[in-house]
Amino acid sequence: MKKTILALGMAVLCAIPMNAQNDCIIPMMVLVPQQIDSLAPMAQSKLETRLRQIITQNGMDGGAQFATFSIVANLTEGSKEVISGLRPLVTLTSELELYVGNNYTGDKFASTSIVLNGAGRNESKAYTAAFGSISTSNAQIQKFLKDAKRKVNEYYETQVPSIIRQARSFSIRREYEEALCLLTSVPTCCSRYAEVEQCMLEIYQQYVDYDCAVKVNKARSIWNASQDKEGAVLAGAYLASIDPASSCWDDALSLAETIRTRIGDDWEFSKELMRDSVMLEKAKIEAIRAIGVAFGQNQKALTVRENWFVR
Repeated sequence: MKKTILALGMAVLCAIPMNAQNDCIIPMMVLVPQQIDSLAPMAQSKLETRLRQIITQNGMDGGAQFATFSIVANLTEGSKEVISGLRPLVTLTSELELYVGNNYTGDKFASTSIVLNGAGRNESKAYTAAFGSISTSNAQIQKFLKDAKRKVNEYYETQVPSIIRQARSFSIRREYEEALCLLTSVPTCCSRYAEVEQCMLEIYQQYVDYDCAVKVNKARSIWNASQDKEGAVLAGAYLASIDPASSCWDDALSLAETIRTRIGDDWEFSKELMRDSVMLEKAKIEAIRAIGVAFGQNQKALTVRENWFVR
């Protein structure tokens, strides 16, 4: 049964890259460090939003929480003038440098800079206006992103073996979430994506096997300490979160049957055992990606140092 489920899963997963060949979406983080003390969160948020819009319109995923590549904005404070009167007006000119780089190596892949002008009732509003003036169809930025996308694609075409080695190194240390986060950042249009996908499935299996062993042991410990309905509920919470494709699923079922025999059929977990295995397998790729996303969301924020950033 497990072999059948895994085979179905492989079929589903293998169908995905073929459908995505003409829609190569590269995950891209947006990083706008605090560079000017007077830059209010509202103005910074405006810049981040505009950059995400531009990235998305140029065939990349600008909403990525954590990815191999980031677009970084460096803002240089330029001239500023305050026009006095009943309603003072602040006008300013700044230079915005944009570059795309690899989060793991710190290497820059492309860069450009544009001059921004803005005006507002205060400096923060002037910056907000300047960021809002950045056109999503700006030819210079479009060329910059086109060059970046080409170089990033070239990176993935040549670095898949290295990425897989790094992911396997993570998995050996049981850092499965980071391994899956790294693998899921590879775009499906990469010509060697099948290798990435195979590695992803292998590491995911290692992940669910380890996760199962931990949860079964925890559930058994709880049940041994409290063989009543309360203990059954607590143990069942662990058992219910185990992937049926894991190698110790039979152990989970055996423990569940032991608990059910004592507690009775009204035990909530016994109702969960009839889940559709095919539907579970169809959701496997989403589960893998969810693990990678969750890992990325929990990462320490990146900070800029010497024109690049470190974790």
